[in-house]
Amino acid sequence: MSFPATIRPEVGQSLITKVSRLFNGTLGDVLQELFQNSRRAGARAIHVAVYNLPAGTALSIYDDGSGIDDPANLLTLGDSGWQQDIRTREDPAGMGVFSLAGRDVVVRSWSQAAGRGWAVHIPADGWEGGVPLAIKPCGIVRGTEIQIMLPPAWDEQLGSALRLAAQYFPLPVHFEGAQLPREDFLAGAGHIEEWEGCRIGIFHDGTTEAIHTPRINFHGVTVASRLPTVSEIERPHNWRVRVDIVDAPALQLVLPARKEMVENDALSRLREAAEIALYRAIGRETSHRLSYEGWARARDLGIALPEADRWLNAWTPNIADTSNRYQGAAIRSGPMIIMSDHEPDIEQALARALAKETPLGGPLVHENRDFEGYRWYDELPRLLSCSFTVQRDGVLHRYADDIALPDDFESGPVENISAEILLRSGGPSPAEPTTYCMSTDMLVCSNACWTLDEATILFDGKANVQPYALADLMHASLFCYSDDCGHDSWDTQSLAFEHEARNLANLLLLGEDEALLAQLRDAVFEHVQWLIPDNRSLTISGDRKTLSLSLDEAA
Repeated sequence: MSFPATIRPEVGQSLITKVSRLFNGTLGDVLQELFQNSRRAGARAIHVAVYNLPAGTALSIYDDGSGIDDPANLLTLGDSGWQQDIRTREDPAGMGVFSLAGRDVVVRSWSQAAGRGWAVHIPADGWEGGVPLAIKPCGIVRGTEIQIMLPPAWDEQLGSALRLAAQYFPLPVHFEGAQLPREDFLAGAGHIEEWEGCRIGIFHDGTTEAIHTPRINFHGVTVASRLPTVSEIERPHNWRVRVDIVDAPALQLVLPARKEMVENDALSRLREAAEIALYRAIGRETSHRLSYEGWARARDLGIALPEADRWLNAWTPNIADTSNRYQGAAIRSGPMIIMSDHEPDIEQALARALAKETPLGGPLVHENRDFEGYRWYDELPRLLSCSFTVQRDGVLHRYADDIALPDDFESGPVENISAEILLRSGGPSPAEPTTYCMSTDMLVCSNACWTLDEATILFDGKANVQPYALADLMHASLFCYSDDCGHDSWDTQSLAFEHEARNLANLLLLGEDEALLAQLRDAVFEHVQWLIPDNRSLTISGDRKTLSLSLDEAA
């Protein structure tokens, strides 16, 4: 066997037998392809109608464009027959009419070159080139009409499919005597820039677009594409981009279905231009809350922005049930001290200590590492570490995120509890960190287990610690909702934990008898007291074997 000296790309004749598989055959695809052909033909409007013919219901799509000069171009796969300027600007593929492959279609069109109208009937089995199709004269005097036998499924979808096809289409589309509504693809944009035949719209709103949301409009054909978005810290609205293509030959759609953009150099440059436009729009605002990474990206693109607004949220101690954590109000002026994250039991006990004395010189604020790099943020004072010293029987023990108490350290009173924090001063050249000590009255040590059974509950034996306060500290430091299917609701789990914590607090602070009485009072209050009639008094007497109740007149 000998090889040819050269080869060149060709389209195999067998491709024509597969045209029915080039498109997925939806009504929306058909309308978009035919509308685009009408626009390229210079049409000023498109008219859509439904006719009841002897052969069945037919859909007619008529435009007043230039018509089709050569009938052969209609069914020449890959040869669009458009003028050179259209081929240069839009790269038509000569495949659009084949979206109708496999359907019964009549085409009528005006030929300017011949000075007369022509018509062709393409039966459902006539698209694969096996049977010659007769060209007949017709009375059309302008434009093109395509008549499609309408299947029942299309009949049901027609109204909604037409509205979608006409929504961003640049020409008016008429159906049943009324013009379908149209809108600008960039409607609602706060800022619009022109770039190489495109309109770039910048939106700043609460809309979060899914990855498949159309972001680019190609003369009414909308496609999803990756375009820049920016979120600001602690601000609800995002910055996003949409692009309306007006005349940009280098930006192309993937053929034949035209449902995505060709990933080429032009699209990469468009994305950078869109990102620049986005940051320019942010620069027109009075302030911003970009992360330092976003701010630095704007700088690299040549957009000089001020640093993000100088404010942070007031620190509130972390709780074990992290899904219910809240941040404090914004602190916008005065000194601020950054509080890094610690375990809930550490933060809860520290909050009690700081409530009694505030030696730090300013409020604590939540750490936000997205701002690292801004000068104002990097120069703030910072709480570097927090630990607790517990004294029992004259011996000091430390407890911190990474330091546990001895395994045999029992819950109960201690002689002293002190919080010890290490604070780095602020400024461009901070001094050596300073250690501060503050006393507190309670400490719940989770021992990394987060259950009451495993926790160590401590309180200052000299302080006036109330059971409800100790129970509240246990709940904040230890309770964590479980969404396992075998557990009850959050409310039920929380209430059960509160009861258990209150019983334990009573036992530690009041002793066994008082703790038991408190338990009994809670049980009577929750399950019995609401049953006692007005103006009556209930007396209960009993032991483990007998129970006596009497209802008397209230005193």
